[in-house]
Amino acid sequence: MAELGTTLDLADRRREADHPHSLIVRFPANNPLRLDAGIDFGPLQIAYQTYGKLNAERGNAVLVCHALTGDQHVVNDHPVTGKPGWWETMVGPGRPIDTDRYFVICPNVVGGCMGSSGPASTNPATGMPYGLDFPVITVRDMVRAQAMLLDYLGIDSLFAVAGGSMGGMQVLQWAASYPQRVFAALPIAAATRHSAQNIAFHEVGRQAVMADPDWRAGRYFRRGHQSPARPRRRAHGCAHYLFV
Repeated sequence: MAELGTTLDLADRRREADHPHSLIVRFPANNPLRLDAGIDFGPLQIAYQTYGKLNAERGNAVLVCHALTGDQHVVNDHPVTGKPGWWETMVGPGRPIDTDRYFVICPNVVGGCMGSSGPASTNPATGMPYGLDFPVITVRDMVRAQAMLLDYLGIDSLFAVAGGSMGGMQVLQWAASYPQRVFAALPIAAATRHSAQNIAFHEVGRQAVMADPDWRAGRYFRRGHQSPARPRRRAHGCAHYLFV
């Protein structure tokens, strides 16, 4: 039974990468995302969830940025794990980020694996998952993609941007890159950059993953294997980020 459960989980994760249980926006190749790596990436898909209602003035939008092992499913049940949303204590009717007052948007970051373009997505050039062929993504790239999404939604300014950990780093980047679009920035448990010790710890983690006998150059989906980096609580582990 455990093996069957693993197979079903892998199939669900693979399906979510291209056809998520979320709202999606697809930007064609002629409207690419300019990456810090010097690449114009396209076509680009962004998956996102919304909660609450945008007011007539379009001035009550709150962007929630998720952490490394989070995703866009802030207060709804997760479509793969069935578990509750990861920030139900903070977001919802009567909560600190009150969806009776605010229109909450949470995109899956570029480089994630829950519907936004990432290593688990199908590369249109090959028909196979990108895997390690997907370009390295920075926090600034994530924020640029979110700005593209807001432009698509017709939202010029945000009442607030909030998030913790890697989400907090995105909040700081929003304040740095688009100060005219952000009224309030709420970074939680985040820093502007990683220390040498942080970078070293992450490198240890990467080396541990690559030491797995089933590593196969990171092509887990193509080979039908689970990534050993997958956290137990959620079905993630295929993000491809660079912290600077």
